[in-house]
Amino acid sequence: MSKPLKVGLVGTGGISNRHMAAYLDHPDRVQLTAVCDVVEPLAQEYAKKTGVKAIYLDYEQMLREADIDAVDICTGHNLHAPQTIAAAEAGKHVIVEKAMSNTLQDCRDMIEATDKAGVTFMIAQHLRHSPEAIAAKRFIDEGNLGDIHAARTHVIMSGAQKSWMNDAKAGGGVLQVNSVHHIDLLRYFIGNVKRVTGICRTVQPQMTNGAEDLAAATLEFENGAIGDLFASWTTYLSPVNPSYMILGSKGSIHSTPASTANDNAPVRHFGLVMYGFKEDVERGKRKDPPFEPLDTSDINLPSTSFFVNEILHFEECIREGKEPVSSGRDNIETMKVLFGIFESARTGKAIDLADL
Repeated sequence: MSKPLKVGLVGTGGISNRHMAAYLDHPDRVQLTAVCDVVEPLAQEYAKKTGVKAIYLDYEQMLREADIDAVDICTGHNLHAPQTIAAAEAGKHVIVEKAMSNTLQDCRDMIEATDKAGVTFMIAQHLRHSPEAIAAKRFIDEGNLGDIHAARTHVIMSGAQKSWMNDAKAGGGVLQVNSVHHIDLLRYFIGNVKRVTGICRTVQPQMTNGAEDLAAATLEFENGAIGDLFASWTTYLSPVNPSYMILGSKGSIHSTPASTANDNAPVRHFGLVMYGFKEDVERGKRKDPPFEPLDTSDINLPSTSFFVNEILHFEECIREGKEPVSSGRDNIETMKVLFGIFESARTGKAIDLADL
């Protein structure tokens, strides 16, 4: 059996706690050997929970001194590029939380640095690593929905709390914090986007430096499908949770959020995928309801947590020398959609992503 991948984690805020289970439950594959945060009590607390002895307040020092093969970057979006590039130059593999970075040039620089160093570079797009998403991807790829004509996704949530996530300079805003996952999932299912139009608004006073808390966009996919995206942090109450629909010539699928969660199965944005066929309805095979759950029984994943699954996928890619499903080269296309929406909102024009 191969030795576990030794990982140093930087940034012990909220999302890092979702990553923790991978290190606690699968030490044979991923071993957390160092923790870094500029806030010492947070670093100390995370290290205590994970049994890590090596604690750092300086990221560069961790890269120089710690016994690590890779880094798990869970910091603010504006720090992703310099931290990824520094890790690559130190010969460390990199998994970095979404969104990839604050500018498209940063994203290109991150890819160039990791390619030059010959290290694995993965963006933590966790929604791709649920059994439902994998089953839906297979269902679509097998042609069960026919030609994909349209897709919809939305994030409707109450107002964001005061944090770096409200600051555009730090990479905050509802699109980079939340909708980036949903855009990425639509790309995973349908393919790349070629053109976008978008509107962004700043409504609440806690949003700073132009960070958006209300946005809408139309996505034109390369295969001809049209996508509809809506995102809001301005809604006090909503009757619906984040979800998506994929609409094809033969049938459709839609997601339904999980209603409960526990330590082993954290809340999934899309807890169940339902499908229905046009012919079944026309022939009277389905009346009410016309949709039934998509079978995921043969999707074998290490965990019920997609956060755990994504980190184990990262380890597997390093061990087997293959490219992650959400590599930097793949995920720059997700970031082009985001930056295209921002540019469209600024100019009032449709943006061809090839021009970015």
